[in-house]
Order: sequence, then structure tokens, then C-alpha cells
Amino acid sequence: MKTLEDRLQEGQPIQQAITNLNKSYQRRDGRLKKRLENMLQKEYVYFITFTIAPKNYGLKYNTYLRKIKEALAGASGWVVNSDYGSINERLHFHCVATFNSQLDYNTLNNIYQYGTIDFKPIYSANEKALREYLLKTFNHAVKQTAGNTYFSRKKKKGR
Repeated sequence: MKTLEDRLQEGQPIQQAITNLNKSYQRRDGRLKKRLENMLQKEYVYFITFTIAPKNYGLKYNTYLRKIKEALAGASGWVVNSDYGSINERLHFHCVATFNSQLDYNTLNNIYQYGTIDFKPIYSANEKALREYLLKTFNHAVKQTAGNTYFSRKKKKGR
């Protein structure tokens, strides 16, 4: 997504650049909500937090992300966003992931070895619980300290 600075460098007047940036955020937020709503309708859905152990703090950001994506390879869909804690400002990742069957926690733990993984199954399919998970996940993804948001891609047939 283009930043305000990018838009100004393109020659957009300041008010137009701000308006276009806001519209861009609204479109992104709408797509994220729709994706999460669809995921929360599945049978095997989990809210997962990937943390980083102090001994692994010096690794590159993409190293953590690559291992998280590898750990989620068995998921039928996922949304991951990076976040920084409000107290210690430590990098961690939040994820909503769907699977075709019950999650094998050991598989994820064996792949992602840079810290701990907190799993929270989303059992309740009632509207109130789904709204709460949607709101929690969405707020993690769009808050000030959040970093980038990453999405699984649809798998092509034959892969």
C-alpha cells in the first residue's frame, strides 16, 4: 500500500493524498474483515500467537516470517500479522488459521523453534463469539503498533 509520502511524491495534492490513503485503508480493512469472517465459519479454526525467545531476538524479520509460513503450510487458510507488545515493544505474530482437520500442535512446534506458540481453538460458532474473535484479530492487525499483515494464497489444483 502506498504511504502518504509516496502519494505526495507522485504529485497528489496533500488533501487528495490523505483522502486516497484513507480510502485505501478502508478497502484493506474491509477485505481483512471479509476474509476473517469467512475463516471463522470453518470447523477447525485457531487463534495462534508466535512469540520470540530472547536468545533469538537478533534474527532477521523475514527469518521468523518464513518459519511461521512453513509451520502454517498445512493450514487451509491463514492471516498473520506482526505486532509489537505495548509494554516491552517485543515483536510477536498473531494468526488466525483454518485447517481441514484438528490441528497437530506438535507439527507447528517442531517447525517454529524461535520461541513459544500459544494456540487457542475457536470452538464456538455462535455469533457473539465469532464477533469477539473477529474484533480481536482485526484490532491486532490494524492497531498502531501492528506491522504488516500477510495472507495465505489459494492453492491451485494439482499442487
